[in-house]
Amino acid sequence: MAPAREPLAVVLGAGGLLGAALVRALPRHGWRVAAAAGRAECDIRDEGAVRALLADALGGRAGVVFNAAAFTDVERSEGEGDLAFAVNAEAVGGLARATREVGAALVHYSTDFVFDGARAGRYVESDPVGPLSVYARSKVEGERRAAAGTTRAFVVRVGGLYGPGGRNFPSRILPRLRAGETIRADRDRWSAPSWVDDVARVSGDLARTEAYGLYHCMAHGETTWAGFAQHLARELGLPEDRVEVVSNAALPLKAKRPPRALLENRALAALGLDTMPEWQEGARRFVASLA
Repeated sequence: MAPAREPLAVVLGAGGLLGAALVRALPRHGWRVAAAAGRAECDIRDEGAVRALLADALGGRAGVVFNAAAFTDVERSEGEGDLAFAVNAEAVGGLARATREVGAALVHYSTDFVFDGARAGRYVESDPVGPLSVYARSKVEGERRAAAGTTRAFVVRVGGLYGPGGRNFPSRILPRLRAGETIRADRDRWSAPSWVDDVARVSGDLARTEAYGLYHCMAHGETTWAGFAQHLARELGLPEDRVEVVSNAALPLKAKRPPRALLENRALAALGLDTMPEWQEGARRFVASLA
């Protein structure tokens, strides 16, 4: 019997935090990455360029397109809403149509920011959204357009992502602590910081199924961003006073953010695919991976 072929993947947004993690993780878990394109290679706002890339990469074969391309600058989105909606919503609709036309499935990533964060517990996939910012509203519309453009879409909400090279706050904590800086961190906002490599691994497992729909993918447990920064300091053997604990109001932020953006991976668990770790375990392995 001939060995089973590796499933084919196309990764868009490959230059970003999540896209780079997908390019690293998918081949380790049995996938063949047929193409990995950043914005310079393929701007997802150009539907013609997207179609050409998918046709060339897949050549009529079945595959899965992992869309990690997004405009993720929450602050800039407040003043550049047209750009946020162009990338996070309108382009997603075109991408969904393109995947349908070439016979590929789509994994599109959304965010915990689609919720207002007012509840004490975790949000499940069926809970109503309540976006607080322009960025969050653009991601809600992107979810809608992904699902409307193809019946073979996985919409995966993630949150608190961090990893090597990321430009967001949780990704920058570790290098700044190593460089001897003192970190100012929020004591008011709660999350479950998720190592991006874990999210990429689980995404690959999900994309092997045909259980299309809406999913949450976040680490287990919860902490504040100040608690996460203090945990990383301890992992490095540094004193916790290297983290200055401040209120959310003390930070120069224009866009509103949900105070408790915690996601329950209920749909993944129903498939037996919720292998996301406790946030402390993910952080430990992240630090070890960079040692």
